[in-house]
Amino acid sequence: MKDKTFSILSIVLFAAFLAVIALSFLLPSQDYSVHEKRYLAAFPAFSAENLFSGRFGSELEDYMADHLPGRDGWVGLNAYFEYFTGRQNAKEILVGKSGRLYERPAEFSEQNAAANLRAIGRFAETLGREVDFMLIPSAGYVLQEDLPPLSDRYADGEEIAGLYARCGEGIRTWDLAGAFLAQEDRASLYYSTDHHWTSAGAYEACALYLEGKGRALPPVSEYAVRLEQDFYGSTYARSSLWLHPGEPLEIRDSGTRFEVWESDSGTLHEGLFYEEQLSSGDKYTVFLGGNHPLVRITNTDPEAGGKLLVIRDSFANCGGCFLAEAYETVVLADLRYYKYPLSQLCAEEDFDDILILYSLNNFLSDRDFVWLE
Repeated sequence: MKDKTFSILSIVLFAAFLAVIALSFLLPSQDYSVHEKRYLAAFPAFSAENLFSGRFGSELEDYMADHLPGRDGWVGLNAYFEYFTGRQNAKEILVGKSGRLYERPAEFSEQNAAANLRAIGRFAETLGREVDFMLIPSAGYVLQEDLPPLSDRYADGEEIAGLYARCGEGIRTWDLAGAFLAQEDRASLYYSTDHHWTSAGAYEACALYLEGKGRALPPVSEYAVRLEQDFYGSTYARSSLWLHPGEPLEIRDSGTRFEVWESDSGTLHEGLFYEEQLSSGDKYTVFLGGNHPLVRITNTDPEAGGKLLVIRDSFANCGGCFLAEAYETVVLADLRYYKYPLSQLCAEEDFDDILILYSLNNFLSDRDFVWLE
């Protein structure tokens, strides 16, 4: 009798579980995961072609995986299991001794690095002028003493030096890795839940660059500092360690008035900081509103002068806010989205300086330098 009751109860519970799963797929689904900072798979379009090609089944599998009830909990549970069993070192995100989250060292691709360096060399040759080139080291390299035992070695300094050594005479390079290692408070240069540099890191890098160009930033004391609490960045999202605490996101405002124009929307924004983004899933986009093909920052200070072109990745969202302090006009071009000849833009704009500003990790993996012409 007990066995029969147990069997019936098991069947009822299993049927209830299946019913909950089925019902969950009938309910309105989320389009965006705040934890993972990405858009979730959409329900696939059904057609005979998609069905027989296998595409429908594959996309349906992705959809079900993304919309599984309690997915965040299951993913987080698995992440903590791997962390506490010592398997985190094999994952994409490493946990430091202090609890900071780090990207694994970038894989050095000789083929991709050589192609990108050739593109930069051709660009400088086409322009017939000097081009500045600054690579940003990773947090894992600058804070190696915080890395867990047996983690892969970060060789950013050697790799950046090797890349710089292969640049032609028309390329001027900047040793940011050495400058960051010389900083007393190196932990303040990067976020603990994100791969980007903080406002402190961006300030130091831009100060180094501008000093070499005969320009200067306002002293740190002249900035009004605002701390936006509970920032969770990209390394947090990719780690699935949902119990990891957030951190402050620092906004430094000198009080200078700026106007920001974005090519994709064609809109003009008053100020460098997009306050509405602080209530979004990605607070880092408070800086210049995130990624755009082309961004033009105008410094309205009548004493400002000069024009700077920055060919960049997302680190320049924050960095561009500081570079704009020292020029009348700063134009940021993102090769992931801007597909027009930059040499033509240079001919039209007559820039005083041209800076290629990339994190080492992004430079090594970037395949959009083919558009640099």
